[in-house]
Amino acid sequence: MLPDAIAAYRTAHELRPVEGAVSVVDNVTARRKIDIASILTIYIWPGSTTELVEPFLPEMKRSAPARQYLENLTVSRSTVKKSLGQHWVEERLCIEVNRTNNEDRLNQIRDEARKFANNHGYESEFEKLSAIISALLTTHSGESILKTEVGLANARQEPFDAHRIALFKDLANYLKRCQLPKLPYQYNKLGWNHLAFFESYFSNYIEGTEFEIDEAEQIVFQRNEVNNRHADSHDVLAVYDQVVDYEGMSITPETPDELIESLQRRHFEFLYERPDKNPGQFKSKVNKAGSSTFVAPNDVVGTLTQAFDIYKSLPEGLSRATFMQLLVSECHPFDDGNGRLSRIMMNAELHAAGEYKLIVPTVHRDSYLNGLRKATRDGNFKTLVKVFYQLQRYTASIDWADYGEARDSLEAHKAHLLPDEGIADFNRQIRQYRFNPPPIP
Repeated sequence: MLPDAIAAYRTAHELRPVEGAVSVVDNVTARRKIDIASILTIYIWPGSTTELVEPFLPEMKRSAPARQYLENLTVSRSTVKKSLGQHWVEERLCIEVNRTNNEDRLNQIRDEARKFANNHGYESEFEKLSAIISALLTTHSGESILKTEVGLANARQEPFDAHRIALFKDLANYLKRCQLPKLPYQYNKLGWNHLAFFESYFSNYIEGTEFEIDEAEQIVFQRNEVNNRHADSHDVLAVYDQVVDYEGMSITPETPDELIESLQRRHFEFLYERPDKNPGQFKSKVNKAGSSTFVAPNDVVGTLTQAFDIYKSLPEGLSRATFMQLLVSECHPFDDGNGRLSRIMMNAELHAAGEYKLIVPTVHRDSYLNGLRKATRDGNFKTLVKVFYQLQRYTASIDWADYGEARDSLEAHKAHLLPDEGIADFNRQIRQYRFNPPPIP
């Protein structure tokens, strides 16, 4: 029907109908539309089909980025908006500069947009775009120009990951709807020490620092290095020394700065024997796990800062603990040790609230990681909350005051085995702690 037309305005970005409509640009003299039965309306706008375009399918093209920004700053008065507006433009420009870590990219976009705007009547839109770019590059004050939190944060040189902040808000909303009764902890010195031992043992084992329980006992209780594995032995002992500190584990952050300081201090303390892992220093390179890419290095501090108010809005206990664990896991602020750190921070939240800490046994590793994956990829938090809810109650069921009894129980439940070796037995234990998830809105 329109062999030369290009996808334009919001359609160039979304590449799908919205409310039954798409917008294209073609070599026409006036705007018109085509209705296809009652299922689709094609809005056709006059304009260039050859300048600032790029292919997105072998025989189809769309507006290139610089042109998209201009088109989406146009005023749209129709019921179905053809443009996405300034908020979208700011967020995309922030993604652009943070992805490339290169301010020259924004100047390149401005130069491309200027030429197109002068040739095709987008002068007012270009003035807006140029002002936004100047504000993001801090060459002009952004307070009166920028409209989004992510834009203002970038201008203050505190960029953050807007996608992760949206994820954290969704998690907080879900947690507020969950029924998570408190599980009070009654202090017993021996029980506290024994729980801390298995807390460290399992947390390290999940991350690949693998010892037999007998070997870990020698490391922690006798303070001996095992099998000439100095760094690995230190990892187990250093995590234990943190989580056994009754007073230290009761401290939780009251400000974003305290959160950042706590993360760096705890990370340094359990990795200072591994200088190659840059203990206490936030990452300088992007880190990944499988197909998941974590928060970019330049966005870590801003993301932690933006997420802090969301964290403080949650009730103390398992809600805050779950949020803190996913926050650290998603930011992945360090080169290594992020998993162990996320669980330390989680259990500090539980302990500060006077509740039982929880262990993540080796046998339940896959369920735990599956919960993280579902939260990250789909925004589905049910599995993760269920895992922590059940594991907290399982942990409370163990008689930690008697070390032998505690170890016997864990081994009888196959908690120390790999998932494919013991999950059936372990699931029989935790199935009794039923979690009733809130309905999906």
